[in-house]
Amino acid sequence: MIRVNLNEQLSRRPAGMPRWAAWLAMAGSLVVGVTLFLIAASLALILIPIIAIVGAVAIWRLKAKLKAAGLDQPGPFPQQPRQAGRVEIIDAEYRIIEPGEPPRR
Repeated sequence: MIRVNLNEQLSRRPAGMPRWAAWLAMAGSLVVGVTLFLIAASLALILIPIIAIVGAVAIWRLKAKLKAAGLDQPGPFPQQPRQAGRVEIIDAEYRIIEPGEPPRR
């Protein structure tokens, strides 16, 4: 039978990293982090104005095409000018259909 003494394995002191190696790892990760931040910030400073200009040109061209097609109305349902003195009345008749009443054809 194989016996494993877990207490003996758990009571050992874990292998430690030398202090200079820990400081070297922290300094290395700090340098990598700062480098990645600077690369991302410089790309953002370059790309954001380019994307804004391209977007403005695209919107300008789209508006020109819509105007050429006659679709330059503001909003999906443009307001028609109302004639003075004209009143529109919608009139309807209704009735209550009782249950069991045959349908009208």
